[in-house]
Amino acid sequence: MSEYASRIASLKAEQVRLAQRQSELAAQRREEIGKLAERLGVHETENDVLAGVFLEVKTSITNGSPHIAQWRVAGARFRSSKSERHRNSGSATPHPNGAQPGRNA
Repeated sequence: MSEYASRIASLKAEQVRLAQRQSELAAQRREEIGKLAERLGVHETENDVLAGVFLEVKTSITNGSPHIAQWRVAGARFRSSKSERHRNSGSATPHPNGAQPGRNA
């Protein structure tokens, strides 16, 4: 019987650990979404507008809308071009006058 009790205690501890991990991952995801909104310049948009956009996205996902594929391509292009700019410039922020450091204009 003690083996059974030990197993139950082990499973409860694992359940607590998994709940904590889920909470950590959710917090990390919220942070990522906030950073993305900031990079896109929409972080100061009204909450009602953002909620409406998210509702549209949710509906599109639920209905299998072709917009999802289009949005995925646009998002990948945005993220890869930023990554490419970062690699080319050595910095995450573009030069103020548009010039790229290390290149003669």
